Amino acid sequence: MGVFIEAKDTRVKKRENLAEKIPLPFPYVMYIEPTNLCNFKCIFCPTGDKELLKKVGRPAGKMEMPLFRKIIDEIKKSGHRLRLLSLYKDGEPLVHPDFPEMVRYAADSGICDRIWTKSNGALLNPELNKRLVSCGLTWLGISVEAVTGRKYLDICGTKLNYERFIENIADLYRRKGDSLHVYIKIIDTNLSDAEKQKFFDDFSGICDSYAVEKLMGWSYSSVKDFTLGTNPETYDGMPFSEKDVCAYPFYVLAVNFDGSVSLCGNDWSHATVVGNLNTESLMDVWNGERLYQFRKMLLEGRRCENKACGDCYYLKIVPDNIDDCRDILLERITRQRQTR
Repeated sequence: MGVFIEAKDTRVKKRENLAEKIPLPFPYVMYIEPTNLCNFKCIFCPTGDKELLKKVGRPAGKMEMPLFRKIIDEIKKSGHRLRLLSLYKDGEPLVHPDFPEMVRYAADSGICDRIWTKSNGALLNPELNKRLVSCGLTWLGISVEAVTGRKYLDICGTKLNYERFIENIADLYRRKGDSLHVYIKIIDTNLSDAEKQKFFDDFSGICDSYAVEKLMGWSYSSVKDFTLGTNPETYDGMPFSEKDVCAYPFYVLAVNFDGSVSLCGNDWSHATVVGNLNTESLMDVWNGERLYQFRKMLLEGRRCENKACGDCYYLKIVPDNIDDCRDILLERITRQRQTR
């Protein structure tokens, strides 16, 4: 039987004091996006809005395996170890036919403590489940969008055999060992008490943990109300915290499917790109001029100069707050830059 948790409990509870650590020699966390294609068109997700993606000019596709292996090899060569490798970003990772092989290559390389992914679970089946439970994945988050097939069509624009969906998740759970944690959550799109209870009844016995999550406003929030008018006052079970400086660019990197490097897993519009791993090394990007200038912009209070960061809803729930030490950190990163 799975344990009901607050979504905030999926986060690391004992966090580093970034004021003492910045500048870091290497990111703690990396997102690598297998694909930004998705089999759903969820009404609360930027990837589900094709006109919006066309408006911002976001490309679409799947990461080629040679590029993926290059990235993993460069992490290993760096001599640093990631605390978390997240193999997902904007799309549905299981759309990529080589996803289990990607996980296995990263796991066998020994470059990280944990490998996570998030999926809508619609593509799960016994054959794929066999590959997923044996490839080295340590945490699989499954997003349930509704508790009936009809409601799935309304929210995701996709027909789903709901009963088979449950069966495939149950099959995955039966096959998994102790090394893989299955977390299942549902987004609260004004769910009724009866819908929440059905979610508990349907999934609590086929996962390790489960939760009800609030809608997220994403970055570049002014372009659309991704909360669908619900305007939550908490997220991940935590109240919002206003801050000026985002800590993510100081310890996170996100590699999009095409090799471009963003500074955040929530940058769906590719507005924070600071390099490209097709033509640059990972260490050159991490220590490069573009990333330095971006961090400098944030620490100098010029966040609004970037369209993704300027009105970022997610900043309210970034768990780290470095506002009080911004002057010290600016001096440090500037001094480091001058010595390179």
